[in-house]
Amino acid sequence: MGKTTRRKFIIGTLSTLGLIGISAWLGKRKILTWIVRKDNDSEPKMTLTPNIDDEICVLSSPISEGPYYIKSPLKSDIRENKKGKTLNLKFQIVDYPSCNPIENAIVEIWQCDAHGNYSGYIEGIGHNIWESAKQMEFGKKEHIEPSNESTYLRGYQKTDLNGNAEFITIVPGWYDPRVPHIHYKVILNNKEHLTSELYFEENFCNELFTSVEPYNQYGQSPYDFRNDKSLANVKEGTGLILNPEKKSDNTVLATAKIGIKLS
Repeated sequence: MGKTTRRKFIIGTLSTLGLIGISAWLGKRKILTWIVRKDNDSEPKMTLTPNIDDEICVLSSPISEGPYYIKSPLKSDIRENKKGKTLNLKFQIVDYPSCNPIENAIVEIWQCDAHGNYSGYIEGIGHNIWESAKQMEFGKKEHIEPSNESTYLRGYQKTDLNGNAEFITIVPGWYDPRVPHIHYKVILNNKEHLTSELYFEENFCNELFTSVEPYNQYGQSPYDFRNDKSLANVKEGTGLILNPEKKSDNTVLATAKIGIKLS
């Protein structure tokens, strides 16, 4: 075999192996995407959270804290210049079933930004399903150790005499493999009474994610309550869906009356 022929053979072989490798990698991504976005065995029954002005209250359902929890700083405006639709989020923490307000409870929230990034962690993988899965060790990890000290979109407040705590944030984006959501904890007298999440109605998200920057870079979320794997074992989610109200200043207001049992 001459030098030219040998060189062509080597280049051709390497090219073929490269294409096989790329095809295998793309195949894995497609299979993983299908698995992650496949419907769960059942869809949880999810209900709206009562607004603060409502006379009723419900016992809010718990949801696991997820892999991106780190202790939040004391602050009300948690945006830190993150771009997105401004959300004025107001909580009222009440005792269930009396609906009496609870003073001095700590309300802690954390969420991703419009691109699916959490502070404290590597950015840019929220819409890379393969890298997201690797970071979670393909479902083996329940918590991921933070990789930096950023704290955007994290904060806590103490409730006032009326049980109220307020945050200024943005509407979270979606990321693989989750519906848009905001995590929260309620802590009283150093005891954690509730860890859960708040969600948004699908129509609200679809409109926002297709028309407002930077959400429209990613379009509508492929996830809903049927295929969000974090909700696979949730049968009923009481008081978890926000009812956001669009304001004249182009912001969004949402209130949530959260019921917990003190005894």
